[in-house]
Amino acid sequence: MSLETAILRKISPSAGDIERVELCAQKALEEITNDDLVKEHNAEVMLVGSVAKGTFLKNPDIDLFILFPTSTDRSQLQKVGLQIGKKHLTTYEERYAEHPYTHGVRDGYEMDIVPCYKLESTEDLKCAVDRTPFHTEYIKVNMDYEMKNQVRLLKQFTKGIGVYGAESKTEGMSGYLIELLIIRYGDFKRVMKAASEWKLGQVVFPKNKKKFERDALIVHDPVDSNRNVASAVSIQSFSKFIFAAKKYLENPSELFFFPNSRDEYSLEYIKKFVSKRDTEMVVVELDRPRLIDDNLYPQIRKTLEGIISTLQKESVSIIDSAYEVKEKKVKFAIEVESLELPLIKSHYGPPVWSDNASSFVDKWKSNEFEPYLEGSVWKVMVYRDHTDAMSYLAKNLKMSALGKDFRDLKGMKITGNEEAICTENISILSKMIDKRMSWEVV
Repeated sequence: MSLETAILRKISPSAGDIERVELCAQKALEEITNDDLVKEHNAEVMLVGSVAKGTFLKNPDIDLFILFPTSTDRSQLQKVGLQIGKKHLTTYEERYAEHPYTHGVRDGYEMDIVPCYKLESTEDLKCAVDRTPFHTEYIKVNMDYEMKNQVRLLKQFTKGIGVYGAESKTEGMSGYLIELLIIRYGDFKRVMKAASEWKLGQVVFPKNKKKFERDALIVHDPVDSNRNVASAVSIQSFSKFIFAAKKYLENPSELFFFPNSRDEYSLEYIKKFVSKRDTEMVVVELDRPRLIDDNLYPQIRKTLEGIISTLQKESVSIIDSAYEVKEKKVKFAIEVESLELPLIKSHYGPPVWSDNASSFVDKWKSNEFEPYLEGSVWKVMVYRDHTDAMSYLAKNLKMSALGKDFRDLKGMKITGNEEAICTENISILSKMIDKRMSWEVV
């Protein structure tokens, strides 16, 4: 038995699984179709997503879309859509994409009930979710039974290497993108072979001339020529997928699909690791804003960039960094060459031909260090206010370019050196130190 066949046996839903999920979906579809609010607004109900397409793994989410006439006011569509969703789920919560929808549980399955517009063409899009019914129909028409199994393999592979999901938390591959890759290349193994040779800016579906020059991977949406299905894929996820494909072809292993869990390092190991590198650690802790993941993670990345940029302004040399999201806190760890700063630093002025050049020279003439020209630019050496990077960071972080919901610095705690390498920071420091790929963890 081949490895792929063995993996498929593990991940594919049984006949009983398929019957149960289809029964749940069909009952919900019929019930919502007969809802008075649906009838009143001349809406239709459609099963979409992996369950509709038959590409789901075990325990899938079920996606039901309520298609409203285009004459429906958008605020009314949102309001009625939420009312309908809440009526037909055992437990529910409001979630937000481009507009609100209902997420909850029904008969043991997680379910999304999403309002959208019923369109004849994607040229008439009113919001992004309006494409989804077209995506579902395209896959159903263009994918055969064996391709569906190949989709399952590729989904599990991307899950195993950590690049499954187009949401901001992962910046990876959506289920629809994976389905299109299988349609394009035919099966899982051919995707691996193709991906192993991909280059930055790779075009997979070159059916039109529209360019997406800033995207790592370009897969033109066959139902909407103005969209790159792979736009969410970051360079990091793209690169990891290429590397994983190469390594899988060299040495296929179940670990690519089902990696081992990582153990945290001991405090003693982390201390030895840092000592051996002759570096220092600083950890910044802030309260976690109450945001959905798609809004939270871009702000976390921006905040980490802001912290690093603030340190670099004082010529602190950054070695590595990481972030960690907890229930109530977000931690940022930065490894630096040294937290101790020189007594003096460079202060640059205008070029010599600037109207402000003379005033700059006059201002600093009485300084202990004479201003001088470096190329065409005036420069002077000045004493620092802080010779410790931690105290500098504590004073200047509020002026950094942070994510907007982190700018108030709620719950800020900054630790460095031995204070940062402590039991409560083992998790984030282990994450930063452990550079192994998921399939390399033994």
